[in-house]
Amino acid sequence: MRFFFYGSLLDNDVTALVIGRRLPPSAWVPATLTGFSRRKAKGVTYPVAIRDPKGKVEGAVVGGFSAREVARLQAYEGVRYHTVPLKVWVHGRITTVSVFEPKEKAFQPVDGEWSLTAWQRRDKRKFVDRIRKIFSAHPAYSRQ
Repeated sequence: MRFFFYGSLLDNDVTALVIGRRLPPSAWVPATLTGFSRRKAKGVTYPVAIRDPKGKVEGAVVGGFSAREVARLQAYEGVRYHTVPLKVWVHGRITTVSVFEPKEKAFQPVDGEWSLTAWQRRDKRKFVDRIRKIFSAHPAYSRQ
């Protein structure tokens, strides 16, 4: 199963923590999701992708996940997201991949684009500490 990542999962450390292994650089393929905008969400540090006919979101397609790793990704995203098949542009071609899309009423987008670089500088450390605690507190999410 291949996913389009557009938020905190674009950070290699976050992805490694969530799936339980570090991915090689070649696993990350630049991609663009059209018809969506990446926005800050009220009350959280990570973004949401919202439908926007004029928008586009830069991210990466990542694949090669085991069933266990997909379950860990779904646990990480939680009940406020659902997985949907969407078309993305990769190397000038359209391909269909899975995207964690927020349930429309679960988040309130706020003005302003979300930036991975700004998030890494400002919010990553606390975010990673919190995710590490959550995954270690739930044996189903642990590396065992």
